[in-house]
Amino acid sequence: MSYSAASLRWAREEADRPHATREHRQALREIARTVEQRRERQVTGWEPDHVLRMLADERAALIREDVARITEPMGTHQAADWLARRVAELQGRALTWRGQAAGLPPARDELAGMYARAQCAIWWRRCMRRECVRLRELAGMQRGEVCRRAGQVYVTTDTVERRRERVAANRAMLEATELEAADGEVITLAQAADSSTANPAIRRGELMTRIRGCEEWAQAAGYVGLFTTHTCPSRYHAQTMHGGANPRHDGSTPRDAQGWLRRTWQRTRARLHRLRVPVFGFRVAEPHHDGCPHWHMLLWTTPAEVERLAEVMRAQWLAEDGDEPGAQQHRFRSVAMVGGQAAGYVAKYVAKNVDDAGAVGTQGHHDEDHTGQADWIGGTAARVAAWASAHGIRQFQSIGQPPVTVWRELRRVELQAVQGAAPAVVEAHAAVSRDAGRRACWRRYMDAQGGPTVGRGYAVRIMRADEAPAEPNAYGEERERATLGVYHVSRPDELIQSSRREWRPRGHWTAADRAPVPAELRVCGFMGQTATAGCPPRTRVNNCTGRPRGGLMSAGLVGLLTANLRGSGAITTQEGHTWPTPTPPTTSPRPTAARWITSHATSRAP
Repeated sequence: MSYSAASLRWAREEADRPHATREHRQALREIARTVEQRRERQVTGWEPDHVLRMLADERAALIREDVARITEPMGTHQAADWLARRVAELQGRALTWRGQAAGLPPARDELAGMYARAQCAIWWRRCMRRECVRLRELAGMQRGEVCRRAGQVYVTTDTVERRRERVAANRAMLEATELEAADGEVITLAQAADSSTANPAIRRGELMTRIRGCEEWAQAAGYVGLFTTHTCPSRYHAQTMHGGANPRHDGSTPRDAQGWLRRTWQRTRARLHRLRVPVFGFRVAEPHHDGCPHWHMLLWTTPAEVERLAEVMRAQWLAEDGDEPGAQQHRFRSVAMVGGQAAGYVAKYVAKNVDDAGAVGTQGHHDEDHTGQADWIGGTAARVAAWASAHGIRQFQSIGQPPVTVWRELRRVELQAVQGAAPAVVEAHAAVSRDAGRRACWRRYMDAQGGPTVGRGYAVRIMRADEAPAEPNAYGEERERATLGVYHVSRPDELIQSSRREWRPRGHWTAADRAPVPAELRVCGFMGQTATAGCPPRTRVNNCTGRPRGGLMSAGLVGLLTANLRGSGAITTQEGHTWPTPTPPTTSPRPTAARWITSHATSRAP
């Protein structure tokens, strides 16, 4: 129990004592009211970390008390809605569940996980730290500090410095943490991170490899490229081009602007799908000087559909506030890509958003903002990364391409493992390999997967274990099934196993753990039913436009639960199943003998 909770309980108990005078009771009630107001006070963004820790403990205690006071039966959907509203009132991260957009209730285990998070001080601590960063940025935008004229483009310098300190602290922790394999090899977590896509150089190299491969595939198939720029209506911009408050700004944040861009693209994608316009490529999110995001998209389609593609995108981006000044000229712009220009043209945008390498020289480069005015920018990757981290904006996204997860998993597969496999698996493995000085080829990988714009109909997929690990996560939820390798869709029972090594903190290996496992037992129990071979979709709802199907809503509502949140925190359904809401520890949930699973040959640069 936290200090404030103990004070509140004491005040209430003292006020109920029969010997207390009226003045004494009134004073104790005032104390209880003050403590309650303090527990629910909203953060401003400038609290030190030790205050955030204290408030996180108070938020978790409040949720536990609120759950304990619930005595009336509540349906699963009602319980989830109540919890989401209560968490939002306390300034926490919005709690969502699968199927929420379609009006479906959460599953039983998912609801229990939601309640466990809301009662966890560590979860609240993360939420409040994130909220503080966004509140400070919002205050800076309102004061006019985030703009070119003030010398703080994209984000405030305070956020950049705080992020730099956090990255440095994390780096020191990674370098001080040693991992050991079963054969005695010792590395640091920093070495493992540097050999993965967490390394900006590797991430940039992989992106450029994919862009170049898409361009090569498009040229071979006779597709043409279109480079587009998409901006938001003026009400999302806090500052004008030359600095100064924008009179049209309605208080929207960069996250609101990003949400508008995403919704507009969803409508555009649905329209293109109905018109059967094949589209694949990349999307890059960048900030204007005032922090408002805009998109650059590099798309390929057939020559017969390129004009329709541009028309549909322009119509969707101008459907809202399309008559305001400058909208026709700057809301949507497109440039045709010919003769292999795409990779070189987009290279500067990739470098600017990753590590400033290659495309940014001593003179910097010019980037057009929403007014068409050129602005000199140099060495901006740190500020762009701080902007994306502060507002939770995804910088890069592929469109209509085979999954990169399979590409990365194939790099963990040894050459001997693909002998005798399906031709598509052999071809895909050859595409990702860099043997004999040959570079990885994304175009060849796309051919092996069946090309772009095939949805989830790609040929090579991820193979996962039949069962999840027995140990649940800190919130009592089932952990993700372990990845074993890849398989071809026509041979779901044939596993192409990837090479992985198990790493533990140094000194946690025992003699029994180091004993080798017989080869015939390494994948025992993992090649069961066909239905468990692939990875299920992330959500239960497909938001893409499809054919109308009758009875979908009624089918989705089958099996609704009626839950009763009792005073003990347990949840009971109408079928009689009862399970307690797990309360995560207030300290770090990381086990003392934590394990890290990495590839045999850790992720490499493409």
